[in-house]
Amino acid sequence: MSDYLKQNTSQKEKNEFWPQIVRDSIEFWMEYYLQMTIIGVRSEGIEKKIRMHLGRFNNYFVNIYGHDRISACVKRDVLEWQISMKESDLAHSTINNHLAHLSGFFSWVETKSPGTLAAGNPCKGVSELGLPPLEPRALSEEQIRSLKNVCDRLDRFHQLKGRRHAKFDTSKVHNLRRPLRDRAIVFTLLCTGLRREELVKVNLSQVSPCTPDELRNSRKAKIDRVQGKGKTERVVFLSNDARMALADYIEKERIHDTLEDSTKLFLSAKDIPVRKADGSMSPRSINDILKQIGQWHDSEMKDPSRRISPLCPHALRHTFAFQLSKITGADAYELERRLGHRSQRYIQRYTNPPEDIAAGYVEEL
Repeated sequence: MSDYLKQNTSQKEKNEFWPQIVRDSIEFWMEYYLQMTIIGVRSEGIEKKIRMHLGRFNNYFVNIYGHDRISACVKRDVLEWQISMKESDLAHSTINNHLAHLSGFFSWVETKSPGTLAAGNPCKGVSELGLPPLEPRALSEEQIRSLKNVCDRLDRFHQLKGRRHAKFDTSKVHNLRRPLRDRAIVFTLLCTGLRREELVKVNLSQVSPCTPDELRNSRKAKIDRVQGKGKTERVVFLSNDARMALADYIEKERIHDTLEDSTKLFLSAKDIPVRKADGSMSPRSINDILKQIGQWHDSEMKDPSRRISPLCPHALRHTFAFQLSKITGADAYELERRLGHRSQRYIQRYTNPPEDIAAGYVEEL
């Protein structure tokens, strides 16, 4: 029983089955709804989001009327809440998400206890807000080429500098830097479209083949059982650049960072003080690596249109999707299989050309 229910029921009511207690309160019915349909059924993240969205409506209602009687809630209240969220500059997709959760809640109440909503379901007839077209963030062919060029020279960016090191070997790389690993991360993201969370979870055993020599000589290397959203799994394939980069990393760098329980493909440097016990990397570290590479790339670009900062994992995912779309003729089934995404709207976002590329198409007509 929730704290709210414990505090707002008599001892006699507590001794009975609490859902039988009917109160004219939005908060009461929200807690009942969460207990019966969400908690233990949906993931903790989804549960937290639904609780937050419903709580926001309840707070709005109480601030307007000074009470939370569910019987007094009408369609006008939902419409005005929708307007207030728009005025707060929330994204249309976020507002629609709030309304979807509120609609689910009121539909359940109407089914569970007919008559509780005196004016019927207040979400009925409330339309979702139109969504603007999602802008793709794919890199152009020129940007991909220059990014790969920088990645092939990452060791030079990581070399120790200054007077202290001038008298010694100038090609020495900082002992906490892993240029071959970072190069392999970029090339792997470019040819697979993996999300950063998916990338850091990949084990070396999922790479087939997984030895340096076999990777260099194979033409059909892949990563099996990539765990995506919604407990889905998929297979992604490795390009020639990714195979060569992974072979170099596994042979020359990863071997120095492994421990007995190090199973992940990409590992943090062994001497990092905050390194995890198994050496695995955090999703945030992938962002930091790409951000730095993007800055190094842009420092060499005089043409602003060639710059790519801030470089992030999703930009490489979009790039992979756009390139795959061109090769496959926008084959929706193949895109779903390789991206691990079932939303057609997001598939379209990944595959639509960026404005500068689309402008080039028109220029050639």
